[in-house]
Amino acid sequence: MGIVIRVLYNNQDWKSPCTHPGNDTFCHKCFEQSNLDIKRPSRSDDVCSGLCWERDLCTNFEWGCTPKGRSFGNRAYKGIRAFFVFQQHDHKYTLWATTTVESVNVPPKRQLMDHEIGYDSWMRFVPFEPLQTDKWVRDLRDIDLVDNEWKQGRHRFITPEKETELEKRIEGTTPGERISSLHTSLPISESKIVAITFANNIYRRLIEVGKTEGRQLEEIVKEAVAEWLRTRG
Repeated sequence: MGIVIRVLYNNQDWKSPCTHPGNDTFCHKCFEQSNLDIKRPSRSDDVCSGLCWERDLCTNFEWGCTPKGRSFGNRAYKGIRAFFVFQQHDHKYTLWATTTVESVNVPPKRQLMDHEIGYDSWMRFVPFEPLQTDKWVRDLRDIDLVDNEWKQGRHRFITPEKETELEKRIEGTTPGERISSLHTSLPISESKIVAITFANNIYRRLIEVGKTEGRQLEEIVKEAVAEWLRTRG
């Protein structure tokens, strides 16, 4: 079991308020009209005047359960793996850090700020640093993170299998996924059965295209192979 936590971007390594947030396109979420319970900054700020948990996540190592008044429940416990992501402009995600949960449903060590009043349950993490930026895993879809569409909420629990998959992505390995054998449409006397292994992201994309166009996976692959052969003369 693991947990994925969706945070806002912070250009100070999640250790202090952002600088010049109005000029940083990655801070776009802070200026959008949304249900994020934060004090919003001004676009003219040299140092962010807003208030959010991201500004001290990597110094206090605490995160509250949303919405207000909720607790993390019995799916969260000491020792589970936590993954942190922020949302890109294209609504995909960047995975930028991981750590282990130290304690669950505890009060924060520090005094609550005004905008935090009403949050009763906090998760505390083993101290961690952001990954080196070249180790960030970019362009992840919500289905890559939590196996489903992610609309509301700032955290989702994931299966041990998904946890292993995310760890492999951090290591630079794209998880593969074997699919069922694909039958070519060669003449009967020359029939062949070809088993093809796709990378997970390609497989999911093929499934999406098939659903959109109302076509079978085998049909899409055969068409692609035929087109490739045609271009080779």
